Amino acid sequence: MNASRDTDSDRLRQSALAAVGRLRRPEYTGSNRCLPCTAVNVVIAAAGAGAAAAVGAPLLGAVGFGGALAVIWLRGYLVPGTPELTKRYLPERALALFGKAPGGVEAGASGDASIDPEAYLHDAGVLVETPASDDFAFAPDFAAAWRAAAEGEAGATPGEGARDGRDDLAALAGLTGLDRDELSIDWRGGAGFAYAGDERIGHWESRPAFRADVAADRVLTEGDRDWAGLPLDERSAALGALRLFVEECPTCAGDVALEERVVESCCSSYDVVAGRCAGCDARLFELRLPASLAAGSE
Repeated sequence: MNASRDTDSDRLRQSALAAVGRLRRPEYTGSNRCLPCTAVNVVIAAAGAGAAAAVGAPLLGAVGFGGALAVIWLRGYLVPGTPELTKRYLPERALALFGKAPGGVEAGASGDASIDPEAYLHDAGVLVETPASDDFAFAPDFAAAWRAAAEGEAGATPGEGARDGRDDLAALAGLTGLDRDELSIDWRGGAGFAYAGDERIGHWESRPAFRADVAADRVLTEGDRDWAGLPLDERSAALGALRLFVEECPTCAGDVALEERVVESCCSSYDVVAGRCAGCDARLFELRLPASLAAGSE
């Protein structure tokens, strides 16, 4: 008798787990959960519960709200088509509250810097106009010094705690002027996210992009007496601008070419231009294209 009841309980449990499994959407939950989509759906669920309570059915509203939260937890959203709706209608200011604004800020691309990065680099003799006077390029002396510094980064002998030939934390400490013990770098999917304690202080598209900034910072520290006195955000902006003119990869010396592509997420879709190494396929930078240019490139 007890064995039969236990068997029935197991079957019910397995059926319940199977039902939950069918409802779950792993592409929108767990580490893939999108906070803007979740927030929008929780607000919709709360509004529905409030409407039910307003017409005299508070219990129904409470039960419905609990069920809606369960659906959001299992599926990532309540309203069908939420990812596409969020992408289309949620304003960028709302996305920015969750760190999901298109073309998120990358280390070296700070919009808060008070200097004009290109003007500063040109005045410092780091950038020169191209023969056609329609663009900038590395000045020959800077290019040679930057290449030597980059080769030193790529060719350093790995030691304990080193990654890919270089102690990244020592390089980050030199780049930021912060205590190495406070710093950490999380490399995920080839991209690097730098932290000082719990605060995120930078993001690089790839290790070669990181090395490009470290090499440039070393050359500028040695050759420009004003460089070390600039605030970190201004140095970061200048290094990001400088990386736009890198023509060969600091890791493999492959040619860096421009490419246009569309970046898709559950919250946004936008066109970017990126600098990618033809040798190791690493991205050196990525910039969002203005709508006018994106429309004109179709």
